[in-house]
Parts: sequence; structure tokens; C-alpha cells
Amino acid sequence: MKLLVLDVEGTLFQTSIRLPGTLVDSTIWQAIAHALGPAAVEEEVNTHVKWERGEYSSYVEWMKATVAIHQRHRLSQHVFSGLISSAEYNPGVVDTLRQIDRSQYELVLISGGFRELAARAQSDLKIVHAFAACEYIFSEGGSLEAYNLLPCDFEGKIDFIRLMIREYQLNQDDWVFVGDGANDVAIAKVAPMSVGYRPHPELRRVATHAIDEFGELIGLLD
Repeated sequence: MKLLVLDVEGTLFQTSIRLPGTLVDSTIWQAIAHALGPAAVEEEVNTHVKWERGEYSSYVEWMKATVAIHQRHRLSQHVFSGLISSAEYNPGVVDTLRQIDRSQYELVLISGGFRELAARAQSDLKIVHAFAACEYIFSEGGSLEAYNLLPCDFEGKIDFIRLMIREYQLNQDDWVFVGDGANDVAIAKVAPMSVGYRPHPELRRVATHAIDEFGELIGLLD
């Protein structure tokens, strides 16, 4: 058995928005700022500028700054849940993952995005394991009350995969990674086999394979 490790935003779900002044497309993070209005958008873009300048010590620090924007601009559970439920799968994702032989591959989701979006994929696709960087906790009145953050993006993704390799008592080469973004470069470099789905140019340079249609994944796993 092997692990089939899947990024979430951009890989399973479409990235539908890129705010002016940012370098990446987004499914949920930037969509929240867009929903909260121009002032939130300006603050969100500023965090991207600071990240590119190396002004955050870690991905968790960047997330804390972004969460603070959501709290200042009063993100509601209604708006947040609407964005999660309206996210669309990339073409072929659902059919392809339902074809995977689960006796041969244990699916694991690893995301620098929201736990709630990963949970949606888990429910739809019957996936047992998911790690996501941010989870929101809302009050009974629907206001953003608290949150949980995990360092599972960029270089941090591999740490969670090593945990699963140990849990399943697998060899270090018993896994495949599928991702799309520049933030997936670090994990793709160490994966025994990495697949870039419509990949960012930086990921394309290091991935073992690049595919333009998600269904092509099946042939690579046979």
C-alpha cells in the first residue's frame, strides 16, 4: 500500500480568484477578503507583499495576520460557510478519485487552506485523513470567535506526511504527491513521485510528472 497525498486548493478545488497585487490564485483565503470589501482586500494584499519581502517569520505568522483581518472586518459564519459550499471541484477530480483502488492507495489531504474545505472533500470522497492549516470556530451568534492553526504548508507539509508514513509503517518511498502551486515545491522535491496538476512553473520544474487533465493521474498510478 502507498499514500496518495493530495493538495486541496488548486488541486481538488478550482482557484477562482486572484486579488490585484497578489501572486497566487485562491479558492477561499482571497475570496474571504473579496467578500468582506475593499478595505479587507487592501489589507489582504498587504500581507502578500509582506510575505514576499520575508517579513513574516513563518506561515503560521502570515495566517495570524490574515485571521486578524477577518476578525476586524467581522467575517460571519454565514459568509464563510457559503464560500466553502460554493467552491467547485476541478474537472475530473471526483470521478478520478472514486476510481482509485483504496486497497492500494490510502488518500491523505494536506492543505495550507481551511479545514472546512478539506472536510467537505473528505465527506464527498470518503477520505479518512486530512491536515489543513486553518480551522475557524464561530460563536452561537455566528461571529469568528477562535481558530486553530497548523504549519502544514510550504516546507511544513512534509512533516505531516512523515507522520502518516510512520503510522502506516510504510517505507519512505511509499507515497505519491499531487499538487499545483509554488507552495508545493518543497514537498514535491522530496516525494518519491510527484505530479503537478496544471502546475505553477516552479512546480513544473521539479515535479516528476505534469498533467493538464486530472484523469491522467490514473495512468501514472497503474
